[in-house]
Amino acid sequence: MIIQSSRMLTLSGPGKTCSHVFRGEKNESIKVIQSSEFQVMQEYDEAGLRGDRYAVRHFKINPQHDLSREQFLETVSMLAIEFGFDPDACIIVEHTKAKASGKASKHIHLYVSERTADGKALDSRFMKVRQEKISRTSEFLFGHDIVKGRHQVAVIRQLRDEGKADIADYIEAHTPDLYEPVQSAFTAIQHQFALRQEVNLGKLRQSIRDLRITSESFSEMVEGLSALGVSIQKGEKANTYIIVNNENNQFLGSANRLFEIKKGEFANLFEALQQGKDTTFALSEGESPVNASEMTGEKILSPMPQVIPESTLLSSVPQLTTKGIPSGSGVSDIKADHFAMTDSMSREQKASIAFQNEEANRKASVEKETLANQQKFADDLLQMMSNFDKKWKHVPKEPFSDPASRNRVRVREKHESILKPLRTRYHVERQKWFNGSSTRKALQEFNNALKKLRYDRDDFKALDILNNESDFLYCLNWMADFYVAGRERKLREWQTDNSVKSYLKVKKDFDELYGYIQKTGDVELLRNALKNPVYAFQQMRKTKDIEATMTAMNQSRDKAISIEKKKNVKNDIIPMYT
Repeated sequence: MIIQSSRMLTLSGPGKTCSHVFRGEKNESIKVIQSSEFQVMQEYDEAGLRGDRYAVRHFKINPQHDLSREQFLETVSMLAIEFGFDPDACIIVEHTKAKASGKASKHIHLYVSERTADGKALDSRFMKVRQEKISRTSEFLFGHDIVKGRHQVAVIRQLRDEGKADIADYIEAHTPDLYEPVQSAFTAIQHQFALRQEVNLGKLRQSIRDLRITSESFSEMVEGLSALGVSIQKGEKANTYIIVNNENNQFLGSANRLFEIKKGEFANLFEALQQGKDTTFALSEGESPVNASEMTGEKILSPMPQVIPESTLLSSVPQLTTKGIPSGSGVSDIKADHFAMTDSMSREQKASIAFQNEEANRKASVEKETLANQQKFADDLLQMMSNFDKKWKHVPKEPFSDPASRNRVRVREKHESILKPLRTRYHVERQKWFNGSSTRKALQEFNNALKKLRYDRDDFKALDILNNESDFLYCLNWMADFYVAGRERKLREWQTDNSVKSYLKVKKDFDELYGYIQKTGDVELLRNALKNPVYAFQQMRKTKDIEATMTAMNQSRDKAISIEKKKNVKNDIIPMYT
């Protein structure tokens, strides 16, 4: 999943962005999930009245695999918590557009006001890192492949600081070449420039990936580019090669990035080809070709070794490596790196290489087993949670579980953030000359908002909410108390339900057991929990009691030793004078 965002300047106006998001011609379908285009325009108007530099923040959520509507909204909620905006007050639009890779045809656009309900500027610190954190967390929660982002190391560190070590460990384990820099095949500017030349870089990249997999040699791969209408040229920088359009010789992207080959390696292969030395691509024994669009890492294309002299050291023997692991295919795809033998090698060299290959197989086998155990443990934990949820699915959902929804101040602030701008707008329009239609429209919008929030009550008939500031503030305070009282009552009614009481008691014990298993990695206890959670909970309590007793005994022993040492030191002091 890739999450991008941009802070939209107030002076730029909503026209261009709304035209793309609400009426983009290149989309198969556009669905407005929440709010409307009018709300985006209103955010720009209000930002202009306040004199704000930025009006809205535009997020784009682009998943690797198709998400359900609920999963999209769950991702929006995580963004809302991270950056501090109200998910119910944002504008959400879903786009459907087929991709060259054939994956994830849907993505969503999200507009959020750059002002929160309490009038503060929306948090914008370390935006890219925090967006990547939400992306990786979503991939973990939805069971998708972990994408390697530019800030992966920082994301893992932040998740651990937040106490989410399980997610951090999973991301780290599923990120190949974690500390190697990430490079994009092309930038967004290059993509737009290519589109103006009627070249789709996404489809071109997919075609180049397919060409790389189906080619048996480097020369065949380079020659195959002509069928795509592109070719390779030397770039301005050293060891740099670029892909250009044959029609107008326009730059399209970096060759090594589009082929997903390391820069130095691609330069060596291309320069060797210029000197008449071709390179054959060979798969390891038992390996079948894999679609490069499904690779999470880079698949290194290494040349077959030439004749090696007797004096060649074993450390310089070329390796045939299969470094990329197909995403989503499991630990069965892990392969060992093998050294190649030639007929010209001595018996000692061949024996040494055979030993190293055997050792590589052993290490790969251990790695497979370790990863399989980790995956099995994670799957069983998810199954444990799923079993619990199924057992208690009959219990009604907790109403107003978020304490903020039952906070009088927060409720008042939310109502004020909705009503005050509409009220202000009405007064602004009324002051203008020959502007009756706009004034009536503003008044209608204010009255509709009052009705929606249930301010059209008999209690307020004698009050002038529209024109009298004191009456307006009185109504805000009164309705905040009214809302909170009703929500507190519903929560109390939920808590007094007998099935809910049973659920809350069992949930507390389950959370304790789940957290303990997650923290300790106790596989045996997890197996018992899947069969009989009550028995597993009793086992955990016994273990905890033993651990507490041992800790207390050790502390007592350490204290006794400390006291004894102090006595000995005191007795060893010899007086200077007698």
